[in-house]
Amino acid sequence: MRILFVCSGNICRSPMAAEYARHRLASSGLSHVVVDSAGTLGIEGEPPTAEAKEVVREHKLDIGHHRSRGIREHDLRTADWVIMMAMLHVEEIERRFPSRLRTWAVLRAFEEGPAPRVGAPDLEDPIGEPIEAYRAAFEVIRKCVDHLVLHLKHER
Repeated sequence: MRILFVCSGNICRSPMAAEYARHRLASSGLSHVVVDSAGTLGIEGEPPTAEAKEVVREHKLDIGHHRSRGIREHDLRTADWVIMMAMLHVEEIERRFPSRLRTWAVLRAFEEGPAPRVGAPDLEDPIGEPIEAYRAAFEVIRKCVDHLVLHLKHER
């Protein structure tokens, strides 16, 4: 199984979500799940923001190795789940890659529990904000990914 997390630049939200998901999946006995991330802006080779690195480091995780990349058609063909941070990412992918999205959700669809809900809000981009905005975003990411992992365990 493959999960792809998508945000705009692939330097904040999606790498934080992907790293936390790797950690949670491994600790939940789902280490066979492959996790990746990409961005709709097509930024290539940039490291995560210093704030994103610091916030995940506070949770004993590391995204220092991550480098941004743009989303590719191959990503959508091979992903079993595409988890996007905002509806604008859904719209952009549907515009650029018609009919490629199969199983997808916005991240916050999992905020209330393991059953994804329709009409979930976007996870706001903390880029350019103080580190507190990154911490708040990461708390939402943690909650949603925890519920996503429960959902995947029940799907098996």
